[in-house]
Amino acid sequence: MFFRLFSTLWYRLLRRARLNPVLTGLTLFLLLSVGSLVIGLITTFDEQGQYGPWIMWFNNASVLMGWLSIMAAWALALLAWAHRKEAATAFLGTGKEVKEAKEAFDASLILVSRNCQTEWHLRHIQPKRIEFVWTPLVKDQTNTLLDKFQNIECFESRHHSLNNEQAYDIMATKQHCLFLLRGLLDQHKRENVCVDLTAGTAIMTIAAFQAAEEMGVTSIYLLGQSATKFQARIIDDKKVDDPNEAKVIMLSDRRGGKN
Repeated sequence: MFFRLFSTLWYRLLRRARLNPVLTGLTLFLLLSVGSLVIGLITTFDEQGQYGPWIMWFNNASVLMGWLSIMAAWALALLAWAHRKEAATAFLGTGKEVKEAKEAFDASLILVSRNCQTEWHLRHIQPKRIEFVWTPLVKDQTNTLLDKFQNIECFESRHHSLNNEQAYDIMATKQHCLFLLRGLLDQHKRENVCVDLTAGTAIMTIAAFQAAEEMGVTSIYLLGQSATKFQARIIDDKKVDDPNEAKVIMLSDRRGGKN
């Protein structure tokens, strides 16, 4: 019962600290300071108005614990503030068009489904090295792309894919993406690597995005300029040679201030 109450209060405190870290820190400071003062006054004298040895020890201990608690409270507030500031700047450039994509990116991690999206990326962004995130369901399309663009380096994902079940397992997909990204980052600067999240299942997209954020890599999306009968924006198979058939849209710019 006590543990459950403590856990509830603790998580509410953490939530409040994230929302308003300065006010939370000041409140904790005042509460702990007043609590330490009250305990100190209560335990200063024994019944005859004299200092007792155990009372002195308890008094000193309570003062020490009080100030340690104050330091912990401020540390909690500072960490929450830092977390909030990081969250506020984590997705820089979201929604902006990346017009210099060809010059910006040397290596790409690409989710594969519709060939035209991946092919447009390879034709017009022209990375020097790629890794594909694919499943057996798109094995033929993946092999076709690899054969068509043999001048672009591709190592690990040429022989390693997700199985069909892993495509719906967010943690397995994330670990696979992290593995491929580490290979790209071994050979290329972080600011020159991107993750193309245009294709793949929803789970694959989320997992790849989480992997990109964890590794500090930029995420992009290809917005096709052709409309279907449902007004969906896609890249037309017949216009894949056209550099104006898609726009490169920034999802999270992790290039360290470059825009």
